[in-house]
Amino acid sequence: VSAAWLHVCCKFVINLIRKDYVYESCSTHTTPRSTMRLGTSSSGILLLSYARGAAAFSSTRRWASSSASEPVAVIPRAAVSVVARCECAKDDVRYALVQRGKEPNKGIWSFAGGKIESGESSMTAARRELWEETRLGSPPDDDGTAESVDATISWHTEGPVTSSDSIHIDDGLVRWHYVISQYFATIEPVQSANKSVLEPPKMIPSDDAADADFFSLADIEKGIGKGWITPGVLRVIRRVEAMHAAGLLECK
Repeated sequence: VSAAWLHVCCKFVINLIRKDYVYESCSTHTTPRSTMRLGTSSSGILLLSYARGAAAFSSTRRWASSSASEPVAVIPRAAVSVVARCECAKDDVRYALVQRGKEPNKGIWSFAGGKIESGESSMTAARRELWEETRLGSPPDDDGTAESVDATISWHTEGPVTSSDSIHIDDGLVRWHYVISQYFATIEPVQSANKSVLEPPKMIPSDDAADADFFSLADIEKGIGKGWITPGVLRVIRRVEAMHAAGLLECK
């Protein structure tokens, strides 16, 4: 195929899109930023999915009303969460959880985490999300002035310890779908106020987190039973504890 022919084809497609469709960018609070839609005034919408800045039509098309209030199908979005473990004593191990301040799962407790930004490594995203939601650690571009909890953190830098899906379906439609890579970190305990025991450092809930605290495994099991902690947290913690006991989670 000649270069001239390719040029003509590209111009035709671009002109067609400009003429017949109205581009609307979906809100990041209702659909991932990796989903765009092309809307028409009468015939409905055609989903255009893209990844890493290269646009390509989705292998499946969903047609619906052109109204901006209509739900739009989503594609999976890459995300991270942090399994932050604090061992205050041999029989006192606690994990950092945050209470979600926004949908999905608003009001529910889970690991700190969030979406990976374009061009950001998952390890960097994990560090950033932990700091943004708990003020543990420091932001990637910290110049020494960022607010942070006085705590010592060590990271397992050899990659995520596991992964999971977070799929939220409402009225038969997928509203959110995140593919989550879980990273592991250890938090050094601090002296209690009366210096009688060691305890986890006090976190500062920020950004998307309405609250933040450390929980024992027994507390997490109770919370899941009562419906205020994400059930998948327990599966991840049990896997992490097995790997930790086997010496597979070296942190630095």
